[in-house]
Amino acid sequence: MTDSGDLPSGDPDNDRPSYPDSGFDWRRIFFDRDSFFPVLLLAIATILVSPIVDGSAFGYVIVFPISAALVVLALHRSRVRRRTVHTATIVLVAVAVGTLIASIARHTGFAEDRYLVAVSSMLFAVLFLVAFPAVVRRAFQHEKVNLNTLAAGLTAYLLIGIWFSSIYRSLSAIEDYRLFVDLIHPRAGDYSYFSFVTLTTLGYGDLVPRSDIARTLAVFEAILGQVFLVTAVARIVSLIGSERGPLVPRRSMPTTRDFGAEPEAD
Repeated sequence: MTDSGDLPSGDPDNDRPSYPDSGFDWRRIFFDRDSFFPVLLLAIATILVSPIVDGSAFGYVIVFPISAALVVLALHRSRVRRRTVHTATIVLVAVAVGTLIASIARHTGFAEDRYLVAVSSMLFAVLFLVAFPAVVRRAFQHEKVNLNTLAAGLTAYLLIGIWFSSIYRSLSAIEDYRLFVDLIHPRAGDYSYFSFVTLTTLGYGDLVPRSDIARTLAVFEAILGQVFLVTAVARIVSLIGSERGPLVPRRSMPTTRDFGAEPEAD
């Protein structure tokens, strides 16, 4: 008998949709139970739409479904326990309510919304913090390193930047939107921009953190981003096409397929 919170211990492939074999099947890329390509696309979309948040009073409502889908799908494809996904869903519902209230408060000018922004951003940061190790763990459970493994590694890398972006936004709201020097009330896109400029160590210098805690976070993000890029991602790239035992113990989890590879002949 399998615990309801665990994954089934039977045939690990029985929950995959059955598609005809082809060299490059778009349905498998987007709908296969083990594919990380959709998660990677959602991570990119989350980054691209971040400036929309402050573009209108209800920008939060527009962006929220994409960020929520990223969290849920990242956990689902990482094959975490069902109770973890259920807990994340409950937190997302709470964030959705807070997002809607903050949007109404901003639109009507009835009340200050920065505390709701701080709480919502911090809750999202917690969810991204849970999703990141889950994605990394699943990537290193692949016995055959392929493009899908690389997609998982790149997703984890982008999750680092998205997580810090949420932290910066929450911290900024707490500090009355005075996170950066000479910039009052930054827009949502500024946090994402600063996060990824820091993550990639570009260091343009147009946005400079004001407080000690913000500077400390920036230093930590720069170090973490470079360490992860030159170790985990670089290692995956160097091993593409090779087979090895999983670096992380698996619980009856299948080897992922390279969706761009030619099918093997019978």
